Amino acid sequence: MTLHIVNQSPFSSNALQDCLESFAQGDALLLIEDGVYALQGDFFRAIPGARIYCLEVDTAARAQEATASAKPNVEVIDDIRWVQLCTQHNPIVSWFR
Repeated sequence: MTLHIVNQSPFSSNALQDCLESFAQGDALLLIEDGVYALQGDFFRAIPGARIYCLEVDTAARAQEATASAKPNVEVIDDIRWVQLCTQHNPIVSWFR
């Protein structure tokens, strides 16, 4: 089970699209930094049932809290939970550009 980490907005980078093309059943996706802007779109319908996480501080800094809470398959997490995800997944792939 891979943990994919995306830090770029899907509106300015192909990082999320590239990530989703390699996504497999059982993988998890963590949105950080500008990656949380992906919450605004319907990018995740291609991976139904996927575990999607977004970092709380980045979601708050970019005023995406309401968008995150409206998505039933998205969990807003803190740094401690991020570390837990890193210990539960192997490999970890960062989709940074």
